Amino acid sequence: MLTIAYPHERCRKIGVPTRLLCVYSYSGKVRDCIKFSKYGARQFLSLRKLCIEATSVCSEEWGNLSADLCLPIPSSPKKLSQRGFNQANMIAEEVSKKFKLVLKKDLLVRSRSTESQHTQNREGRRENVKGAFTVTNPGQLLGKKVILVDDISTTGATFLESAKVLYEAGAAEVQCFALSKREKVCYNGAAH
Repeated sequence: MLTIAYPHERCRKIGVPTRLLCVYSYSGKVRDCIKFSKYGARQFLSLRKLCIEATSVCSEEWGNLSADLCLPIPSSPKKLSQRGFNQANMIAEEVSKKFKLVLKKDLLVRSRSTESQHTQNREGRRENVKGAFTVTNPGQLLGKKVILVDDISTTGATFLESAKVLYEAGAAEVQCFALSKREKVCYNGAAH
């Protein structure tokens, strides 16, 4: 699954990412790989291989990604301690390597812990991440084009809140890259 999404006309405004790039559907072996790396057997090698394949597919389909900086969505200190790594960092490493972007792992940080997004409905996801991110050095963002990276995009709440903070800190443009996208969201409960 290759997806490139642009905001609707009514959504094109300051604070909204200019596009979302997704390579895989969050299902089958891709879902297993991401879940096991985060919650189970911690299959880091499988995730890294999936990232390398995704960046190659992205390059073939969309060409070069034009940006100055590559930023991973940060994990909370609690989740980082539990998992031992941030999967978005690993994905961002491969994106920055493939497209020769400057990787800044600590420019966007979590300013507070949040509940797991997978247990939230659409509105709950927005509220859960509201005010959860901060920029450590706004001067490094001034006038820069940024690619924001995460493992999964479901409702886009995490990307939207992070992009808002990056624009407020002076970023000229924010694009988003997700390794996978969830196709079906149940609006009376959590995403599937």
